[in-house]
Amino acid sequence: MGKVKKVGQGVQDTEAGAREPNVFAKLIYDSGFKIVLGTEGKSERLLMTLLNRLLGMRIVEVTYLPTERLGLTEEESKSFFDVACKDSQGRRFLIEMQMWSQHYYHKRAVYYSSLSVQDQARMEKKAQRSQGRPWDYYFAPVYQISFLNFPNSIVEEKAEGGNQYISHFVYRSKDTGHALNDDTNIVFIDLQKFRKEEDECENLTDRWLYSIRNMHLLKRRPAWVSGTELEELYHEAELASWSPEKRNHYEKQIMNRNDYENILYERYTDGINKGRSEGHAEGRAEGHAEGRAVGAVDGKTEVARNMMKEGMDIEQISRLTGLPQEQIAALR
Repeated sequence: MGKVKKVGQGVQDTEAGAREPNVFAKLIYDSGFKIVLGTEGKSERLLMTLLNRLLGMRIVEVTYLPTERLGLTEEESKSFFDVACKDSQGRRFLIEMQMWSQHYYHKRAVYYSSLSVQDQARMEKKAQRSQGRPWDYYFAPVYQISFLNFPNSIVEEKAEGGNQYISHFVYRSKDTGHALNDDTNIVFIDLQKFRKEEDECENLTDRWLYSIRNMHLLKRRPAWVSGTELEELYHEAELASWSPEKRNHYEKQIMNRNDYENILYERYTDGINKGRSEGHAEGRAEGHAEGRAVGAVDGKTEVARNMMKEGMDIEQISRLTGLPQEQIAALR
């Protein structure tokens, strides 16, 4: 693979990148994720396979649901899911690929799961009213599943032998740990913590996570894909097999995302330069070098903190700011 030239503080040379087009879609972006796993009439089997692998279930059929959910009032904004479906038992699955950090994201997941409960409640009320009986509060179980591609502390640390990248939350008794029911399920998959290389993947769950996180960096399928359920994933994500319309839509979404990231880079670089300038001014005012150093470090620290809020990983922040990774990790 050719060398990609760096420009300034971490912005890639787009011409160098263009010389090596991706072979596979970028699944860590919601645009690629939705096309590969959320195309009605094409992706159902693949999505079902992923859900079974992540949740340890035996789903035999899925039907896609609308991904746009209107607010209950005019003041309430619309909610959008990347992929939404239900299985043959009526269980609802809401799946998101989350690139950027968001304050109270875990609460947002609870809120989104409640939207599915409300939608079901309206349908059940209407059906039971037509039968001349009041609604009995039945609704099918809901699974809110979030792939987290930003530094976070949501996914729990587990005992050795447990899956360190997937956390599954339900309502439980504080005293006994007994689950109240399986009606509300919040599942987080931490892609940032998944750092295994190709030859370190131990099972199909690892290989799914490796593929989702790294597929766009690969020039060919890994050897272990052959003869497994992942063959379909790599086939559907191969950009050369897409129609021109689908490819254009995907590339437009990627371009918009890249433009946004470049704006962030410029904003952070401006912040670093401002911090340095203020440090120099403070140093001149105080008449010694320590003032310059303090001001520059304070500016970098503030920029690093803002980068972390936007969901950038520690390695990227360290490269842009020059701060040690340990110092950045302590900002959490």
